Amino acid sequence: MRLLCVVVLLTGFFATAAAAQTSPEPGAIAAGGNIGVFFPDEAFEKTLAIEGYGEYYATPNLSVRGLFGWARPGFENVTEDHFRQVKLLFNGIYYFKRDNWLPYVTAGAGAYFVRQLFEDAPDPDSETRGGINFGVGTEYSLGDGASVRGELRWEFISEPTGLPDASGLSLMFGYKRYF
Repeated sequence: MRLLCVVVLLTGFFATAAAAQTSPEPGAIAAGGNIGVFFPDEAFEKTLAIEGYGEYYATPNLSVRGLFGWARPGFENVTEDHFRQVKLLFNGIYYFKRDNWLPYVTAGAGAYFVRQLFEDAPDPDSETRGGINFGVGTEYSLGDGASVRGELRWEFISEPTGLPDASGLSLMFGYKRYF
């Protein structure tokens, strides 16, 4: 999965731009990657998070995003045990154009594939949970169809009785390329 994220990032650096960087035409697509910090529920420690995504622009201000992400927070004060979280999210994004800045709001839902990983015991089966997310962010156009971005996203994930809460806050920074 890490390799996939690196490939998405490198592809964006070397691809040629086909759409304007701050006003994409309807039908334009973009791809990018994020790296940042996931702040999970209090039972877990904050951790590195990696994401790759693609966007389709329905209008210059409205896009649909598919996102694939990974995080592996440790249990609080237990460094050997972890809680792996892989997510597949689908979001709508509304952009507000301000010169080279593109602030935005986002909301969506998706599937979270979670699994507890224990050092000295058998790992329980993985499970799939549903969730919703809401966020805000901004992009800054670098010109030639590229931008850097920052996003703050709240994720609310279903919590079966007796199992850890996988909800949390993601603070992500990334690179995006328009095609």
